[in-house]
Amino acid sequence: MTIEVVKEIKDAEVEAEKIISEAKAEANTLVGKAREEARQLVEKSETEAKKEAEALKKQILQQAEEEIKGIRSETEKELEHIRKVSQGKIEEAAELIISRVVRKDANI
Repeated sequence: MTIEVVKEIKDAEVEAEKIISEAKAEANTLVGKAREEARQLVEKSETEAKKEAEALKKQILQQAEEEIKGIRSETEKELEHIRKVSQGKIEEAAELIISRVVRKDANI
C-alpha cells in the first residue's frame, strides 16, 4: 500500500503542477488582455479628448469672430459719426473764416 500511496501522492503533485501551470498561463493571458484593453481605452480617451478640444476650439473661434464683427460694426458706426461731426465742424469753420474774410474786406 505504501507504494500506491506514494504513487497517488506523485500523481497528485503532477496534477497540482499541471493546474498551477494552467493557472499561470491563464493569468498571463488575462494580464495581456487587460493591458490591451487598457491601451485601447487610453487611445479612445485621447481621441475623444482631441475631438472635444477641437470642437471647443472651433466654438471659441466662432464666438471670437462674432465678437470681432460686433466690435468692427460698432467701430465703423462711431467712425461714421466722427466723420459727420467733423465734416460739420469743418463746414462751420469754413463759413466762419469766409465770413471774417468778407467782413475784413468790407472794412477795408
